[in-house]
Amino acid sequence: MAGIAGLVPNLIPAPPVGPLRYGVFNVARITELDGIDAGRLWGAGYSFLTDHCGGGQIYDDACGVTPTKEFVEGSDLMEALPFRVFAKKHCGTVGRTAGEMEAAVRQQLISAEQTVVESVIWDGGGVTGQSPTLTGSGATVVTPVAAGAGAAIAALENAAYQVFGYQGVIHVNQQAYAALAYSQLLVRDGNLWRTPLGTALSFGAGYDVTGPAGVAPAAGFAYAFMTAGMDVRRTDIRVPDVMQTLDRINNQWEVEAIRAYAYTWECPEVFTVQVPIAAPAVATAPVVPV
Repeated sequence: MAGIAGLVPNLIPAPPVGPLRYGVFNVARITELDGIDAGRLWGAGYSFLTDHCGGGQIYDDACGVTPTKEFVEGSDLMEALPFRVFAKKHCGTVGRTAGEMEAAVRQQLISAEQTVVESVIWDGGGVTGQSPTLTGSGATVVTPVAAGAGAAIAALENAAYQVFGYQGVIHVNQQAYAALAYSQLLVRDGNLWRTPLGTALSFGAGYDVTGPAGVAPAAGFAYAFMTAGMDVRRTDIRVPDVMQTLDRINNQWEVEAIRAYAYTWECPEVFTVQVPIAAPAVATAPVVPV
């Protein structure tokens, strides 16, 4: 039955939101910063030494010529540059209070920021000089020995775990998840998807499908990158005083929510492979291009 003509539908509170979609926020170690630490993130980002990234050697104690024990020169330094994610809202003052507008712009930012962060992680997302990025990491290209998504991911993990001592993260556009599911590569672990080897999978709607230096994949493929664990740090959401940003001439709310982010993977080495998008991923699937 249609509503009565001429009557305006009642305005009610929006339905409760569900959980945020699956993506990089599920796989990353996220640190919420405030106070001095938040101020430092806004200004300069952060860095850390990577002594945890391995470099062991075999030593033979047999009699005879004493083998040389090689020193690892210094320590690699991982750096994470800050960037800002923001949401803006423009609305007439009639019918909405200052408090409602502040809450609305905060919610708008929360619902969108994961996609923005993923785009920055992939190729900078248009942020000049952003570092690190997956496509700009100088990733080692892996070539599987067989066709299909299973062989591609297995080759990627094999290459990475010759270097990583701890479980890593595979980053790939969501278009590839069906082929990985068909290949029985997805194991549910709480709010994570993992491979049978325990590697966390980040299926990002904000990720692209491009490879190193932005090269396009072969038709029907998407590039997947594998890194060590992800470290993400962010400030709280800041909203300038909505009464101060009010457009009094036009009687319009102009509100903005903004949050600073920085991220990095925990070891410098990155690996990449092309993954077929089509499922089923069988032996007759296209061979992964070199």
